[in-house]
Amino acid sequence: MLSLLENVNLWAVFLAALVNFIMGSFWYSPLILGNPWMKEHGFTEADFVKGHSIWLIILLSFGLAFIAAFAIAKFIGPQADAFVGAKTGAIISLCWISTSRANLFLFEKHSFRLFMIHAGYDVLRYMVMGSIVGAWH
Repeated sequence: MLSLLENVNLWAVFLAALVNFIMGSFWYSPLILGNPWMKEHGFTEADFVKGHSIWLIILLSFGLAFIAAFAIAKFIGPQADAFVGAKTGAIISLCWISTSRANLFLFEKHSFRLFMIHAGYDVLRYMVMGSIVGAWH
């Protein structure tokens, strides 16, 4: 277990996850792309009051962001800087995440607009998380 934590600044990972969470809150809010995102999915405000507890969703969302930030920190290693972290985040999001998401969107017949909303967020968040963990060792 100790080797898993070796060369990882958990404070940087925590900050990267927190910033990711805050960015997502804005990205998918009515201030930025929340309304087009809801329209593309056919969501209404009422859809968000039913189902899982918002606190469970928040906790799980932050936990997943923490895992992603931790993985980036392990992937880029301790010699990386903010630029290398951002570049790695761009490569991860463009070459792995967005291509996987695009494949799903093709088969699920989602719109290109919805794909771009999600892919844009993925690129931004992975670049920011990578730059944070790359800059703060």
